[in-house]
Amino acid sequence: MSFDTLIHKTFFRWGLIVHNYKFFFLILPLLLTAFLSYGFVWLEEQTTIDPQYVFSPDDAAWRREMGALKEHWPLDETRFYPGKNYDLHGYVDVIVSVRKDSNDRRPNVLTKNNILEVKKINDYIIYNLTVPIEHNGKVYQATYTDLCMTYDWKCFLNDHIEVLLPKEQHLNTLKGEVRKFAEEIFNSEIKVTYPIGWRGTEPIYFGALIGGPHLTDDEGHFNYAKAIRLTYNVREENVGNVSYVWRKKLASYLAKKNLNQNEILEFGLYHNESLPEGLQQVADTLTPQFVLMSTMLFVVCMLCSIVIYNHRNVFGIDWVRSKPLVGFAGIICPLLATASAWGLALWCGELYNAIVNISPFIVICIGIDDLFIMMTAWHRTNPDLSTARRMGETLSEAAVAITITSATDMLTFGIGISTSLPGVRLFCLYTFWGVTFTYLYQITFFTALMAYAGDLETNGIHSMILKKALTFDKADTFGKRFFLSGSISRKESHQQNRRISNNRIEHISVCGSQKSLPPPIQESKFVNFKKSISKYFSKFETAYDTTDEYISSHQDSDTFVSNFFRQIYGPILIHPKSKKYILGMYLVYILTALFGCTQIKEGLNPKNLILGDFYLAKFYELIEETFWEEGLQVQVVINRPPNFFNKTQRQQFDEMLRDFEDTPYTMRHNATMLFLPSFENKLNEDYELLNIPYPNSTKEWYTRCREWVVSSGGRKLWEMDMHWKTNNESSEDYLKLSAIRFQIGLKNYKTPTDHTFSCKMMRDIASKYPNLNITTFHEYYPFADQYLELKPALIRNCLLAVACMLIVSLIMIPNYGAAYILVYAIISIDIGVLGYMALWNINLESVSMITVIMSIGFSVDLSAHIVYAYVCSEGNSNKKAITALETLGWPVFLGAFTTILGILTLAFVDAHIVKIFFKVTFLVITFSMIHGLIFLPTTLIVFLPSLGQDKVSSKTSIQHTVNIQNTLPNIEDDDTKKSSQNNEGFDSESVDSYKLTEININARLSLPIKDLSNNN
Repeated sequence: MSFDTLIHKTFFRWGLIVHNYKFFFLILPLLLTAFLSYGFVWLEEQTTIDPQYVFSPDDAAWRREMGALKEHWPLDETRFYPGKNYDLHGYVDVIVSVRKDSNDRRPNVLTKNNILEVKKINDYIIYNLTVPIEHNGKVYQATYTDLCMTYDWKCFLNDHIEVLLPKEQHLNTLKGEVRKFAEEIFNSEIKVTYPIGWRGTEPIYFGALIGGPHLTDDEGHFNYAKAIRLTYNVREENVGNVSYVWRKKLASYLAKKNLNQNEILEFGLYHNESLPEGLQQVADTLTPQFVLMSTMLFVVCMLCSIVIYNHRNVFGIDWVRSKPLVGFAGIICPLLATASAWGLALWCGELYNAIVNISPFIVICIGIDDLFIMMTAWHRTNPDLSTARRMGETLSEAAVAITITSATDMLTFGIGISTSLPGVRLFCLYTFWGVTFTYLYQITFFTALMAYAGDLETNGIHSMILKKALTFDKADTFGKRFFLSGSISRKESHQQNRRISNNRIEHISVCGSQKSLPPPIQESKFVNFKKSISKYFSKFETAYDTTDEYISSHQDSDTFVSNFFRQIYGPILIHPKSKKYILGMYLVYILTALFGCTQIKEGLNPKNLILGDFYLAKFYELIEETFWEEGLQVQVVINRPPNFFNKTQRQQFDEMLRDFEDTPYTMRHNATMLFLPSFENKLNEDYELLNIPYPNSTKEWYTRCREWVVSSGGRKLWEMDMHWKTNNESSEDYLKLSAIRFQIGLKNYKTPTDHTFSCKMMRDIASKYPNLNITTFHEYYPFADQYLELKPALIRNCLLAVACMLIVSLIMIPNYGAAYILVYAIISIDIGVLGYMALWNINLESVSMITVIMSIGFSVDLSAHIVYAYVCSEGNSNKKAITALETLGWPVFLGAFTTILGILTLAFVDAHIVKIFFKVTFLVITFSMIHGLIFLPTTLIVFLPSLGQDKVSSKTSIQHTVNIQNTLPNIEDDDTKKSSQNNEGFDSESVDSYKLTEININARLSLPIKDLSNNN
């Protein structure tokens, strides 16, 4: 027995069981959902808002690199220097620029009026922006100076603004010799140059403070800048809540200034909570879109459940055969599944992130796709059959289709769970459980509601008002035809056809008397065991209705849709000329896709994670114009410092330094912040001015170095770059460095590709000097690590998913050739998605990777239906293709249409990551539909021209003969069988219900009378 046959038989019996216990299967999913939904209690507790966790791999290198920085220079809120720590949470980064002029250019922010305005706003933020603090019953107003992190008990107050002020601004109150003397000091001590300036012997790295300068000479003097950068760093320890409120108030203050078009300046602001807040805002915008999508799809499901009749060329609505209850179940089922999935995940302690909010869109689209398959299978059954039999036939026919789609979707998202990217893993986890529960609820909750709706149809009850519907003949007005009419009940239909049924029974009885029963067959123990199991499960099935014995399981009814696929679309598709055109279309499609695959770029710009009107968008706009061009710094940590007195080791260190400085992404030596040049300048000055000789030993070199650090103008800066093994002067390790670090200026750092290549280049250089144990780090490394992992993870997951799809296809589809064609279609769709995604300017990043992984399951959903229908159809290849399209072409189209309709709401969300999801999903569904309705039928005709034609006919004939012989004695004693009315008798004396599949039931119950005569 093939697996395909086993699925058919199992689901046929499952339909009988669900019909018998429909109330139980209706209530159980509701109770389970209610129970699992309690997991939402932990939603807030298990929410993670850290983008570095969500968007970078678990084993990303940046985690170790940042760990090295924290190990040597842990955050100390009382010894803090801006730009030296990356694990702080209380910082605010502000970029100030002048609003663009009519020519879309940034005016000079360094003019006197502009820089004074910057100073005024900075002073207001520091001294006047307050938050209330209640202590001992009294309320105090806390300012930035009360909350700031310090060094030597002093806050960093953005003193570079004072340095950038015009010289006259400092000297205008002075006169005469005093002014002249002050001017000489100012000129000798203050050097405003780019990228490094000086205030006495204290270096100032203007590269990170001035954006987009215009240099006037080789020394780095500048007279123009696009932006000025301000930083505010507040403590977390003991005052974390107050600091958070202050940061929020600062963000609100600057956001209001941005909205005021009369303001000269505009501000980009970033703080630790900005990106998580932006992501959550995106997630919050999905809620109304989800409600809108659910409403739209609910309307579509209800409309698709309505049956239009044509009675004597007069149209109306058949409210008996219409199934609004089933349409309602089609949208409710995935909603229940989503609630159950989320609840279970939260019950199990899984984290939640805003990226998971896209999952319900996918679950609903998958659920509705299967709804159309089930509804189509139901309407293909004969209305004269009992509801239980129709349920069995429906599930038997739809079983393989919905099982293949659900199994492949589960496998696809299950594979995604294994990825090292937490964001992808969380999304796939929640979606996996959503798809799993959708499948379970479809064969329980949805099937139970279909059983109730089927009973209403059997009794001729109006599906909306739950009263007897008017017959078509009595519906003599427009209102009655469209609101009150419907088909007659099954009982009335049987009464109309009683004469035909009696004649058939009489003829069969006569035929039965002409031939004696065959001798009993000695059955094996395995067959007897199987029958005993079947007999046990038959106790749970709906009692067998013997009137179904003489009724065809399916009706040959013509509809507009079936006529369209059978008489118009199908013949056009199979025409020889059409095949040539389709081949040309496919070649254009696949060649363009392959070209697109060569253009794929990795990376997600952080600004694309938020809504366009979120305040953080202005920050990314300004930093992209300025500091991403040049000025940012990468940290280089030497975890095993050389002996700087040793010439050989010093030469290697200098060589390493040149390697770092001589790259397309670094600003050369004049942008390197390293203590060595300053210390060596001090040694030179001591020798030239004070005649102090150079150090002549390692000990002397490091002794003078430690002394210099304490007294140098850049003490605060250099102390934060040197980690001595101990501060105990009596220890042997007092003069030994545990680690040092320096900063190198970056340039050309604008795109995610630049971030990735720069990160990889820095690490490659570090790996050339293993004896120094070098670590590099930049705050965008977490995103770069995501980009580095994306392509390998995508290739790995796609290959694994395709392999799993092949295994599932070989198991579920009863023909190896068709299974391989299906897998090729999946690969073709995925290549198309990747290629056209790149041509649509969509980079490969977490969200697009999620959608590409999802595309494997979606491509199976739409393609597998057509392939399976082709395999199971009879006739030559052309007839098989037309039959497959006639049977499942419309459900495939509806599934694709409703999915696109569902995600269409996302196209109007002003968030790049949401639009990426919409675009890629649109490509997936469009290409899957084109393959399912155009490319696949043509491919099957060409490569599988006569698949299983003789085999199916032979099988049907054999089943027909055997089953007719088994039914003859029971037909004679029809009254006795009616009196038993239970499946146990049906199982043992008539036909084993385990063997009731669509093929042998049709053979047994729907043969013409003349065939019965011939067999006897």
